[in-house]
Amino acid sequence: MPDRDLTDDELRNFFEYVVSREPSYEDTKDEIAAELRDSGETDDARTRIDNGIRQARSHDNLLESTISVFLPNGQVNAQTDWRFLGAEPLSELGVPNADLIIGNPERNFAVIVECKSGLSRPGKALNQLYDAADALREHQPHLEERIGMPIDQFECALSISSTDDIRLVREIEQHERDGRAQEKVFVWRLHYLENGEQIDLFTRIETREPGKSTHDNELAQILSGGIDITNDEHLSPSFFPSSHLYRIMEEVFSTILTQRKIEDGPMRHFAGKEVLDILTSQRHLPHYDADEIGTRIYEELISRLLDFKLIVSISPSDTQLTGDGEFYRYKGRGRSMSTILNDLQDGYKSAAVEQEIELEAMRRTIEQYEDEQSRLGDY
Repeated sequence: MPDRDLTDDELRNFFEYVVSREPSYEDTKDEIAAELRDSGETDDARTRIDNGIRQARSHDNLLESTISVFLPNGQVNAQTDWRFLGAEPLSELGVPNADLIIGNPERNFAVIVECKSGLSRPGKALNQLYDAADALREHQPHLEERIGMPIDQFECALSISSTDDIRLVREIEQHERDGRAQEKVFVWRLHYLENGEQIDLFTRIETREPGKSTHDNELAQILSGGIDITNDEHLSPSFFPSSHLYRIMEEVFSTILTQRKIEDGPMRHFAGKEVLDILTSQRHLPHYDADEIGTRIYEELISRLLDFKLIVSISPSDTQLTGDGEFYRYKGRGRSMSTILNDLQDGYKSAAVEQEIELEAMRRTIEQYEDEQSRLGDY
């Protein structure tokens, strides 16, 4: 039975191997895919995709709110030397990483923060933060060079919805009682109020002495009192290195189409360089290696949109756009900004559903193949 942990590419390669051994399994896969569509799997897949996009958006929103208080117009930045240094530090190395890092260059002090919009498994969240702290120590010289600040000391925090605070604190207390606490973790709570959002520091952790649940710096006072969050659309990030590709697509093409409307340019065409410029801009992607991370995202995004048949490559002679590089046309029928975006959104989800159906059909076909090979091996 194929491992459920196989990546999509590994599953496809496994299936291609099976078909190379026995071509008839291509037909088997098509029959299974048709059965899945008839059985309502399409609706189930659509629900999973919608939920995945929604959960990713909730995480991004929490991360954006947490970052906002450390931006140049934020209260923390205005009253202290603490500032935002980057989202998902060390993600460029493919190692465990927190969602953001803030720092005080005057003290060479940093805090790494993991954001959790949902907390069904608080122990897993703590372990992820422990792993991120270990990775920071292992790659500290690299990180210091990238953020432009030595790190003489750092702390760890989890930013969560205030509705999850007790669940997380109880898990922290249990880790500290059992000796499993690899780091001293501070708890930041986001409160969703009628007139806005506020973030504060939870200070009642029973396994710690009075005063030990707060940061060892001026963050303690300002966070303990609570900070109102004011998201400035001109300063807030558009997306993050691990944002869902659907959201990145929305943000990128909203920006391109808005600009095209202002310039009265060809609405149905875009240049690859336009996409790349947005993805590698720290204004949109708040990572210190935005060039490298953004280029990776660009390659994945364009490949996905081509695979999903949402765009098509065109010749430079077929567009009014100028410059070097690749040019593309949206395949949907929309000609206005809103209809083009709707075509991309609907088309992306529909293609993602079909991709899920195909991958599940491949998985079940491989299972049939392995069962058959096992029976043959018994003789």
